[in-house]
Amino acid sequence: MAATPMRSALNLHRPAASFSGRPLRPQPACQLAGNSARWPCARAGNTPAGRVRASEPDAAIEPSSSSSSSRSPAALGLAEIVSKRKDLELELKLAVKGENYGEAARLKAALAALDAEDPVAQAKAALEAAIREERYEDAARHQAHIKALEAELGPAALECGLLSTTSTAVTHGVRVQVQSFFLPTKSSPSQGRYMFAYHITITNDNTASGAIVQLRNRHWVIMDGRGKTEEVRGPGVVGEQPILLPGKSYEYTSGCALTTPQGSMEGEYGMVVLDPKDGTWAETMEVKIGKFMLDAKGPQAV
Repeated sequence: MAATPMRSALNLHRPAASFSGRPLRPQPACQLAGNSARWPCARAGNTPAGRVRASEPDAAIEPSSSSSSSRSPAALGLAEIVSKRKDLELELKLAVKGENYGEAARLKAALAALDAEDPVAQAKAALEAAIREERYEDAARHQAHIKALEAELGPAALECGLLSTTSTAVTHGVRVQVQSFFLPTKSSPSQGRYMFAYHITITNDNTASGAIVQLRNRHWVIMDGRGKTEEVRGPGVVGEQPILLPGKSYEYTSGCALTTPQGSMEGEYGMVVLDPKDGTWAETMEVKIGKFMLDAKGPQAV
């Protein structure tokens, strides 16, 4: 794949302004290294580090047995609930399309019964209620529960609504917001190549303390739809180590390639804080990048 078209595609999400208030120059999602594209999250060499290679082919999926389908929701494990939900939702869609409304009613009731036993659905509903009622301590507890369920589910979390293509995390007064996009014109599903872009806004919300911070390095944990993970580390972002004054933001766009249509990314930035007394970069801290989904069925960009 030629590097130039990719640069053009990902620059559709160019930042509007830098932390200094001046317009940012377009940030390419990849830097050229010879005739190949080296992603900003790449290791040394010409291999896109964002790409997660699967070492094994997809496992064959066997049809559910009648004994499994007749089990009660309470007897199902968490991963089985996710799988059963997918089956029921597909069957419901087909029943409605075929105007078999009696069967559709039965399937809808089955989904409702599954919801009553689904810890994922219960945790999400509890979190939404706590936020709506401004019970933030409860919201934090429910959020931690969702994180534990996400860890238990692994790749299945991508399919049950625990993740979205956006994330927001605040650490030490620094807010990191992410939105990912699928790039269909740069992807080749038949060859197992799915290209994604993600646009990140980093804001220094330390207006009260007046803290000035600088981003020094990044660390990514990338997971594909099969659960295979890869960690990537490197200095700065898109070749820069931005300084953020209080109340100012820095934006950039980068990219990642997977061999599956879904995946996830999360990580942290290594930052330093300016000491106002002697003007040195003294305190170091890690700023969280919340986990977000890379989804070929999600938002798209040309």
